[in-house]
Amino acid sequence: MRKGELMKKSLVHVCCIVCAFLILIVSQPYAAYAEPLGKTPAESAAPSVSQEEIDAFFDNSVFVGDSVMEDFRNYSFARSDTWLGRLKFLAAVSFSTYSALRPVTSKSIHPIYAGEKRLVEDSIALMGAKKVFMLFGPNDINITGIEKTAANYVELAKRIRAQSPDVEFHIMSMPYTVKGHRDHNLYNDNIRKYNEAMKNLAAEQGWGFVDIANPMADENGDLIESYSSDRDIHLRRAAYDVWSQVLRDYAKETLEKEKAAVNAEGSAEEVRGPVGPQGPEKVQGSAGEKN
Repeated sequence: MRKGELMKKSLVHVCCIVCAFLILIVSQPYAAYAEPLGKTPAESAAPSVSQEEIDAFFDNSVFVGDSVMEDFRNYSFARSDTWLGRLKFLAAVSFSTYSALRPVTSKSIHPIYAGEKRLVEDSIALMGAKKVFMLFGPNDINITGIEKTAANYVELAKRIRAQSPDVEFHIMSMPYTVKGHRDHNLYNDNIRKYNEAMKNLAAEQGWGFVDIANPMADENGDLIESYSSDRDIHLRRAAYDVWSQVLRDYAKETLEKEKAAVNAEGSAEEVRGPVGPQGPEKVQGSAGEKN
């Protein structure tokens, strides 16, 4: 056979092998290559959370705050046929962290529970609440300022935990006001500083933080005017529609993280194997193990 014909046949042979390899790759399901290495599709997908689970997230929850929270209470009562009807409230006009730490008197500002004015920690214990959502700020920012309000949050949480040790805390950000509004220290640039401080406080303390301020803000960071009922701190029903959705999104995200953590722990247990008296038991037949 001539040398040229031999080279030609060899080239054809190589081309056939390459084509066969390419056909094999193309024929495989796309999903096999869609995920990053080391992850299966099941591991990459966020754990599913049902609407019923989101509703149940707010069972045994109490929302604590001032007149802004009181208006949310009225909004929730009007929608008692939804998950909002499950919520409990401890709210009072002009309530603040400063007031919450003061003794109860005939003239003090404290929410009423079961027909009686009480300290928040006492009411929460009587309710048997498991989650506490707190929104303070409009009054505190003028009374005690940002730094002292943060300290008051910590002290109030300490008092609540003394009677309800298993309770979870979630801070809600303070809503902005409409553009140009100012009441001493209550103005939007200062509110932004306040919310950032409360977000950092929540992270430090291991609490949750729910941002309701920014979802109601315009492109300039001011409260959208149609959400304001008085151009000050009080809100219309449409604003509480936003609150409702933000809270549900927050519940969904929290539940997904909890499920993902449980799944990750389960996977780690499978890798470690059963735990014996001397620690994780070795699986027989593992690489490098002698029989």
